[in-house]
Amino acid sequence: MERRHKIITLWLMIMCGFASHSLTDFLPMCWGKDVRIATDGVVDQSMIMCIVTLSFLIPVIGLFCMLTDVKSKAVPMCNAVLACLIALFNVAHACMELPSDNAGQYVIMPMMIIIGAALAWHSVKYLKEN
Repeated sequence: MERRHKIITLWLMIMCGFASHSLTDFLPMCWGKDVRIATDGVVDQSMIMCIVTLSFLIPVIGLFCMLTDVKSKAVPMCNAVLACLIALFNVAHACMELPSDNAGQYVIMPMMIIIGAALAWHSVKYLKEN
């Protein structure tokens, strides 16, 4: 498989991993567990925007970088920077999230680290090739 297709697939896997991570947090509701965080009911909009940026906006920008046929060095550079950012975030997030009382996170978080590392590695190699 061409490296470019591998990177596109890895970006899609990152998006699916973030979605699975969120769904896994909500699954205990199906068995009657309360999954709410104890707050005063005020939603911190900056945190919501941070989550949307990390789980959707950055992967979509990375996908657009790989789907364009621009011959500029800036496009693969942008993709590599975003991929490295996501890889670092996955490691930091796993360190913050684990240990967890939700066993599903012990499957998802290590896989997200592996996928993020592969994405960063392939993106840097792609940048050096172009």
